[in-house]
Amino acid sequence: MCPRRRIILAAIATGLVACPPAPAATPEPLTQARAVRMVAREVDLARRGRMTDAEQALARRIAATRDGRARADLIEAFAIGLFAAAPTLEHAMTARAIDHFGRAIEAYRQALGRDDPEVATAMVRRAEVERLAHPDDPQRWADDAYQQAYRIRSARLGPTALTTLSTLIPMAELMVLPSRSRGDGATVEAAASLLRQVIEGASRSNDPGADRLRTAAFDGMQRLQAVYGGIAGPAQRTAASIQPCRERIGDDALVFSGQAEALEMLARRFRNVRLRLEPCGSALVFELSPGIDPGPVLDLLTDIAAGKIRGVHMGLAEIR
Repeated sequence: MCPRRRIILAAIATGLVACPPAPAATPEPLTQARAVRMVAREVDLARRGRMTDAEQALARRIAATRDGRARADLIEAFAIGLFAAAPTLEHAMTARAIDHFGRAIEAYRQALGRDDPEVATAMVRRAEVERLAHPDDPQRWADDAYQQAYRIRSARLGPTALTTLSTLIPMAELMVLPSRSRGDGATVEAAASLLRQVIEGASRSNDPGADRLRTAAFDGMQRLQAVYGGIAGPAQRTAASIQPCRERIGDDALVFSGQAEALEMLARRFRNVRLRLEPCGSALVFELSPGIDPGPVLDLLTDIAAGKIRGVHMGLAEIR
């Protein structure tokens, strides 16, 4: 078993990726260990090549379970068991595990509501397995899963909660994959800005896990610097165009320039998600300050990088 897979399984088993407990009115969830024990027979059937029998046995167990939260816990425990039992990440059991992680997400939504933090945790778990299975180019739903999880956690737990901040690290890691960024400097800097948010937020926290989170984000920054040592290049090319208003622009800012009609359309899209682009000469500026939901910005960056918003060029303000 690869080290990263062992780490993820250990984190799941010890509750490191678990969200805060649900309100008292919600039925008490199964413990992870008990849920795993309950589906051990089904996982063993799958390990012996009897996947159909395993899934039918799981379906019977779920049908006999009245509580919706418990059903979701059992589905997720089965997914965890399949993932652990797969002899390699390329094995078909890994793909089936990803499918069942998806079923668990839907079950949590039905039991707890679409915006419950446990739904976000289930999304992150599934995305992590997908990233392990396809590290160079995970399925695009993994990007969406992290973004949705961040939105849920930001709304329910607060943008500065460590659980919320922790979601930004894999979001940044996905952004800078060559299959995503294609070496675009502005996208790399946007990812670096997410990591800086984690470092700054964790530095202000007294939570025992803050140091570990800050270290993870700092390590991510070092990897970015090692791979993209010249990430300040785009900033230098853009600096001259924003000199008239440079003093009022923060260090973490995206600068958009290009055709007037394209910029107006871009500004309208920002307004539609309740974000504002500030005029700066002939350019528009967006500051990536701590606490801002990066989800809509990531969507727009993806569209620009994919050529869906033509006539717009992304650059950067000076990097501190």
